[in-house]
This record gives sequence, structure tokens and C-alpha cells, in this order.
Amino acid sequence: MSDRTLSSIPSGHDGQGYVTIGGRVVEALRIRKVDARVDMTKESKRFLGERMTRNAVRGMSGSGNLSWYNSTSALAQAMAEYKAGGEYPQLTLQYYAETPSAGRQEVILRGVILENVSFGALDDGSDESQVCESPFSFDDFDILSAYNG
Repeated sequence: MSDRTLSSIPSGHDGQGYVTIGGRVVEALRIRKVDARVDMTKESKRFLGERMTRNAVRGMSGSGNLSWYNSTSALAQAMAEYKAGGEYPQLTLQYYAETPSAGRQEVILRGVILENVSFGALDDGSDESQVCESPFSFDDFDILSAYNG
């Protein structure tokens, strides 16, 4: 096992994210936190006369959670256009994490559907930035760049 320093492992703060709406990269939101994953579609079967259940992966689905700061009205405007009879916006989420020693891993998620979109909130007991949160699903992903080694 090679010696690896803690500083060679990217932290959750060493990166940035982007969103594409309708084919244009826009600053519709500023990512606070993103957690994307694929969940396996699994079939399990115990054959006659056997005690062990056998498993097979039959596919996968993409999901995650997104927290963001509402920095512009672009996302709210896209939802208003959808409400008025337009199509749900084609959302793409792209983000990366990097450190000098580990390199950069960049991921792109396509066909993102946010389960809810917040237009902001007011709270007379807070001077903190407004944070919006939503679970999401996605249809496809690519790893644009990978960490070293």
C-alpha cells in the first residue's frame, strides 16, 4: 500500500459546479453541496433446490441531492416558462473536485430533474444566505476527467 497524505485527497470544498439550461451554461444557481450516485437495479432469485439466492444487476438509475444558493432568477424563470406550457428545461449539472496531487475528477449529469425548486425564503431571525435544496434524478452521466492513479 502506498503512502498517501491526507492533503492528496480532495475535500468537499475543492471544486465548483455549473448548470446548463436549454443548451446555455448559465449561473442559475451556485452549488453549495451536491451528492450524486447510481443505484443498481437488481434481480434476486433463489433457484429450486438451492439455499443461496443469486443476484444480477439489470440496470441502474441516477439520483442525488442538491443544495444551492439562488444567485439569479434563471431557474425560477425556466419553471415559469414550463408552467406556461413550455417544456421542462433540459438541465445538465457539471462539477469537479481537484487537488494538485490527486488531480481533477469532473462529472457531468444529463437529464437532471429537480423534485422541487425554491424561489427563496425570508426569515426575520437569520442573516445567513438563502439555501435551496432538492432531491434530483438524472438520466445519464460521464466522467470527463479522473483523479491520478
